[in-house]
Amino acid sequence: MAVVAYHYTGGTLRQLLPGAQFVTLFFILSGLVLSIVPLRVGIDTYNWPRYQLRRIARLAIPTCTVIGICCIVSTIAMHMGWKAEEYANAFSTSSPSVWLHNLLTQLDMLSMTTAGTRVDGSTLAMVDLPSWSMCWELLFSLALPVYVIIATDMRFVAPIALACVLLSEWTQWPPLRHMAMFALGVALAKRLTDNGRETMRDVVAVPLALCGIVLVCQSGFGLLPGIVAQPLAVCGCLILVVVALTCNVVSNLLSTPPVRWLGRISFSLYLTHLPVRDWIVPYIPVQGLLRPVVLFALCLLVAEAFYLAVERPATRLSRRLGKAKREA
Repeated sequence: MAVVAYHYTGGTLRQLLPGAQFVTLFFILSGLVLSIVPLRVGIDTYNWPRYQLRRIARLAIPTCTVIGICCIVSTIAMHMGWKAEEYANAFSTSSPSVWLHNLLTQLDMLSMTTAGTRVDGSTLAMVDLPSWSMCWELLFSLALPVYVIIATDMRFVAPIALACVLLSEWTQWPPLRHMAMFALGVALAKRLTDNGRETMRDVVAVPLALCGIVLVCQSGFGLLPGIVAQPLAVCGCLILVVVALTCNVVSNLLSTPPVRWLGRISFSLYLTHLPVRDWIVPYIPVQGLLRPVVLFALCLLVAEAFYLAVERPATRLSRRLGKAKREA
């Protein structure tokens, strides 16, 4: 939701919602939720090939689908005179072979470091910016057995992860930062499986959560050098996850049907909100205070449709693939 708000707003509100920091929070959460089951089952007995097959299908099918749709719609729209630099103008005049090459380049998730920037330093006009983070989700999913083995104690993992953030800022090499964030989530999962769910008193959780929000949001204003602001933002993300795990008020809120529904469609919302903004929003006649409400509702509606049409079938397929692998 924060990433959507970041892409839908401007000015001070956009500074208050630094999108990159909420992707960091997303990576920490991924490390947490994906490692809990293998930690509980046991590293030696967990079916890793089945998990990885399911995970690849679960990530790749929705991501490749939304990129394909974006390429097709961008090509048609730009042939009709619609212009948008961020949607790869090469698609409007390319020959079929070049068009196919550009499409496959968009799907090259393993080469992205951040939106539009590749490992070799070259840049790419992406048709759906959020898809860059899927390469790191995929790499983490494949490397999860290693993470589960090495990310066992937060007392060691947290300083190492923050050192990686500092080094990534110094070298300007984002992959080091991205991959370190998953380790924080795995270490939290290890602590959770070893000690059970601990409870934090509300009188402590509320100011701690506010502190986490301040630490995350300060990076959007550029008041501190990046080498200071980024580690502080990571600490803020970690604090928010810990509060969510240990505060009964937050846990009860996360268990309510509306929030659970938002959690169900969150991946689809992440993948589809920018196309909605750029293709549909400019043509909505509603103005004034009602406009943000309409845009937000439309964004959720498209996310739900994409979930039903693409993401849910992909999830079912991944389960069948895992079942077939287990039977074989």
